[in-house]
Amino acid sequence: MNDYDLAIQHNEAVNLACEHIGIQRTRSDAFFDGTLGKSLVKIVPFGHPLTPLDLEELKRELDARPDEDRPITLVCLGMELGALLWIGDWNRLRKGKDAVNRLVVIELRTDPKYGKFIKHEPARAKVKFARKSGKLLLEIEDFISPTIIERLQQQAGLLQHKIDDWRAMVDCVMIDPAYDGKVFNVALADVPEKKTDLVAGHYELPAPNGKTTVAVKIVDMLGEEVLVAQPI
Repeated sequence: MNDYDLAIQHNEAVNLACEHIGIQRTRSDAFFDGTLGKSLVKIVPFGHPLTPLDLEELKRELDARPDEDRPITLVCLGMELGALLWIGDWNRLRKGKDAVNRLVVIELRTDPKYGKFIKHEPARAKVKFARKSGKLLLEIEDFISPTIIERLQQQAGLLQHKIDDWRAMVDCVMIDPAYDGKVFNVALADVPEKKTDLVAGHYELPAPNGKTTVAVKIVDMLGEEVLVAQPI
């Protein structure tokens, strides 16, 4: 996984992190995401590492809550050196058993207890490509998203959740018949209109003249993308 390329929306990432760490969600708080023991928890958006700007935002929030004396746990994916120094200065002034708003960081790449969160097994797909009579013929033979399967298993508890059709894990399919390896130009998009509809899984479109590279982008229900490309 790219350190800052979690292919899921922030709300979904928050839910996953809370389940993984054991955070009790606080839906009524507009700033903090929940509690962990006696500590308030703020989950920093995973699209960037923890920065001093995030910490200044936290400070402003605490300044607006002068009676809030609980410790703060920050959950992040990566941390800038400036943030580490900022936290060191902050905690240096807050020592002893009566310390107010002392900061603790759970960094999900390196934390010895919670680091498993980013041991991510990527989704994968098997696609069959063919060219016939001026047409490109593509068939997605299989697709699997370990993240979705793990989520279903967590929700099912002791019951085993079975997915009979791989298409139930797929949000949409896009095809570029002349992929240059840099820019993905969508020539065909299979986006079901209803949540109950499924993608087709097999496609036919005009073939470019001469040799080309065909790319298929598959996006699962959590937003993770799989790109399969083949010269043809």
